[in-house]
Amino acid sequence: MYKGQKSVRGGYEDFLCPFTDMYITQGANGTVSHRGILANDVRGRVSGIRYPYYAPCSSKCLKVYPESGQSMWQSLEKVRFANGRIDYATYMIAHDNDMVSYVGKIVDQGDFLGSMGDKGNATGVHCHIEISQSNDSSWYKNQYGNYMFNNEYNPYDCYFVDYTNIIQGLGGDFITTSEAPLIELPGSNAVDQIIYVGSKVKFDGIFKVDIIKRGTNLFGNTLLTGVSYSNYYNEKAKDYHWIPLDDFTEVDKYGSSVSQDDIVYGGSSYVINKNIYEVKEIDIPTNSAKLNLNGRDIWVFSTFLYEVG
Repeated sequence: MYKGQKSVRGGYEDFLCPFTDMYITQGANGTVSHRGILANDVRGRVSGIRYPYYAPCSSKCLKVYPESGQSMWQSLEKVRFANGRIDYATYMIAHDNDMVSYVGKIVDQGDFLGSMGDKGNATGVHCHIEISQSNDSSWYKNQYGNYMFNNEYNPYDCYFVDYTNIIQGLGGDFITTSEAPLIELPGSNAVDQIIYVGSKVKFDGIFKVDIIKRGTNLFGNTLLTGVSYSNYYNEKAKDYHWIPLDDFTEVDKYGSSVSQDDIVYGGSSYVINKNIYEVKEIDIPTNSAKLNLNGRDIWVFSTFLYEVG
C-alpha cells in the first residue's frame, strides 16, 4: 500500500498490506525464529534501509515493548480479510528503532505506522508482522519459545496487496481487492442473512483441508473454526472443532470436482459442502454457530454460512 491509502467496501475496511515493497526474508512457520508461528519478516526493496510502513486499517495501539521495537495494534472496527472473513484484526509489528507508538495511540488506515529496523533480537533491517483475526490480544510463548497470538493466520490470508510490489513472496497466494469482489449472497433477496437458532444455512466457500485427525474421517480447518494449525497438530483443538468429511466433496481450489479422486489429503486438498443444515445454537461474542453434521455437533464461524430460509 502507499501512504494515505484507503479501501472501504460494504461498510468494512479492507485489511491492506502495510508495505509498499515486500521482500519476505522468513515466512510463516519458518525454521529460524518463526517455528510454530504464522509471522512474516519483511524488508524493503533494498536491504538495510529502514523503509516506512502504514496502518493496514484504522487501529489503536494496545501494548508496546520498547526494548524490541514492538507494538501491538487492534482494528477499531471489524475489517474484511483477504480470506473473506470479517472480524477484528489484532497485529504485532517489531524491530522499529524509532518507536513512535504508545499505548492508546489511534491511527487511520494509511497513516504512518512505523519503520523497518533491527532493534531487539533481529538479523538485518526488517519488520516482523504477526496477525490474529480476532480481538483476542493474548500474547504467549509456544512450545518452541516463540511468542504468538491465538487465532493467528498466515499474512496471505489476511491482507490485500493493492499497490504492494511483491519482490519475494515465498509462494504466498496473495490477492488484491479486485480479485475478491463483493458478491451478493445466494438467497439474500429472500432472507435477511442474520442467523438465528433455527435458521437453515449452507456453507459459503471452498475450504482447504488443513489437517486430518489421525485414524478418523475428521478434518481441521483454521478458517472455519479459528483454531491454529499448531493447536490442531498438537491435538489441542476441541472435539467440536473437528469437522466430519462425510458431507463434503473434494474439489480443486477453484471449486471444480473434475479429475478429483475423492482421496482427501491434509494440507493440500480442498472441499465444498452443498447441504442445508439447521443452526442449533449461536454464540454472539465469537460470531459462531453450532451445526450437527451426521450426528456430530461442530462450531464454525457464521461468516462462512449463508441463510437459505
